[in-house]
Amino acid sequence: MKVKETFGTKILKHFYGIPGVLDEHARQEVSQIGSNAYLMLVSYLLISTLIILLISIRHLENAFWILVFSNLIAPIYGINGYVLVATNRLHLADKEVRAQNYADAVKKSVKRGIGMAVYFGITMFLFTSITNWFIDGTQPIRTLTSIHEIVKWILAGLLFGLLMFIYDLFRIKKFRE
Repeated sequence: MKVKETFGTKILKHFYGIPGVLDEHARQEVSQIGSNAYLMLVSYLLISTLIILLISIRHLENAFWILVFSNLIAPIYGINGYVLVATNRLHLADKEVRAQNYADAVKKSVKRGIGMAVYFGITMFLFTSITNWFIDGTQPIRTLTSIHEIVKWILAGLLFGLLMFIYDLFRIKKFRE
């Protein structure tokens, strides 16, 4: 009999990359990681606000752009990086498969890597065309039809998909019965 998961549990498992059942031990570890990430984020916000306040006294526009980009970079690379390392260190993100099912798990990882490559390439390609339109007035159709942009985001998508495949492959752990 399969236990029905709540929506909150599904969100937790997705955010922390936990496959399988979220038992009590894993839930406690996730809570600890989340608390640490929250404290890191609050510390970052306090420090960055103080720094931006000091910069904005003389350079208001520069302070704005620094704040925007640092608020994009710090949570994505800092906090998510910490969560990724912490869950891997505690082996919460490991996917245990039987030795005879290992080939199927690798095939799933390949499909997931291809999906992530397509998703990342298309999303960033469209995001670039929109941001170019807002920042320097370039018409989106010009960016969308630029061979340089198309090749750049195909290569970026392939690299991202390859990295996601490799990461997913390292999470697969064989066990024998």
